[in-house]
Amino acid sequence: MEDLISIREKIRQMAELALSMLKSTFDGFMEHNPDIFANVLKDEQFLNEMEKAITLSLIGTSKGKITNTDKKNIMLLAAIVADLEQIGDYIKDMIERIEIKIQEKLLFSEEALLEYKHLYSVVEMALSDIINSFKMDNKSFAKRILGDKERVDKLIEKYRKAHTQRLMLGECDPRAGNMFLNLMDFTGQIFHHTKSIARSILKIK
Repeated sequence: MEDLISIREKIRQMAELALSMLKSTFDGFMEHNPDIFANVLKDEQFLNEMEKAITLSLIGTSKGKITNTDKKNIMLLAAIVADLEQIGDYIKDMIERIEIKIQEKLLFSEEALLEYKHLYSVVEMALSDIINSFKMDNKSFAKRILGDKERVDKLIEKYRKAHTQRLMLGECDPRAGNMFLNLMDFTGQIFHHTKSIARSILKIK
């Protein structure tokens, strides 16, 4: 039976892999380089394997002689693992859309590119905070993510309105605009799962 300390370390490694995947996907998007995505998709498969292995470890630990607090912590850690696996799924969805964008040579306007880069940077920082929360056993990093919730939702709303204005003025290709909305939505979902992880971390005793 594996102890919770070693399982937490594996969850931190899983979070680091998810962040690495997100960064590489962003690099592929910025560089219009689909070759980068092959390794990300391999990592996504490994992320799924980690999710299964860690979940089995948590189930095994839950069957031992443990306290009620440990049982609650196991449930929270299992939820975190599930959220990380979902983040991997959204990264995979992002890659599919970016590959189409590259193949069809669809370009974002300069404004849209700046908006997406900003949104991405906020989400990347949030996922980094999850890792630091585990690495340093410091919940202040998780609290910071929850404080960003309203800012991220408002950013997406603001950038959607700006996109609609550009579309109405004929300043962007509608097909590229659709890709822009997809990337914003997927990135927003990654943040929402990151936020869910932060909430779980704050409940761990």
